[in-house]
Amino acid sequence: MIYPGERFDAKKLPAGSTPIKDTYISPNDYFVIPENDSRVIAFARNLPCHIVIHNQNTFYLLNAIRSIDDLESDKFSDIICPSKFSANMLLDTGYKGSVTVIYPSLPDYFVPARKILKVAYSPRKLPVESNAVITMFRSIFPQYAKIEWQPILDLERREVARILGEAAIYAAFSNLESLSLSVLEAMKSGCIVVGDHGGGGLDYATETNGLWGSANAVAQYARNVGDAISLFQAHGENNPVALAATYAACNFSVDALRQSLESYWGVRVPR
Repeated sequence: MIYPGERFDAKKLPAGSTPIKDTYISPNDYFVIPENDSRVIAFARNLPCHIVIHNQNTFYLLNAIRSIDDLESDKFSDIICPSKFSANMLLDTGYKGSVTVIYPSLPDYFVPARKILKVAYSPRKLPVESNAVITMFRSIFPQYAKIEWQPILDLERREVARILGEAAIYAAFSNLESLSLSVLEAMKSGCIVVGDHGGGGLDYATETNGLWGSANAVAQYARNVGDAISLFQAHGENNPVALAATYAACNFSVDALRQSLESYWGVRVPR
């Protein structure tokens, strides 16, 4: 990895990473940049090499540029997106370059464990909506007052996997997502996923693998959590929604990612 300079914490990068000012870039090199910083895009425009934009989230890209005309040149003719949802949003701007969808992978340690009837959720992106849904749920279903809602905040990823592995239900409060890895992690962990995938879930969400809905529809969201509880009580961890979710999430494997990357770079970089 190449990083901006002295103020960047190089300790968080792989060994051998170097600051950009100490790096020689040849015309045949490929330089991969993020999508969310106009300064990086401006810097890359003057480099002598090929540029690939790693467009993790088109919402962020559209905040980093004034118009798609900012990318209308041979310099920015290659973009990687993590979902069809994100790619289609980019194409709607009129972008004429190459857009390739490469799905990320989920670590193998996201697996179902012995399930407990509790609701895990991540409130970071929609804190107001998540609190409203919990209060609405407790109001509609006083008989479920003792069921725990466990927040996921500021945890290492393996600890997140442990919580999801044992949680029967995951309440999704995603927002402005290109894919929503948190939802996919819950699906792979065998949770009954309820709620909002933030848009990016259109690549994988179906009527059978989750109880999907808007985080703004608070009452309906709360009732869907109640339905998930009834489903788990009736069928346990082998309920059809959780099984369908786990199956769908298996498409986001390390092997699939490796094959996609080898295919993408194989036609660009001579072996």
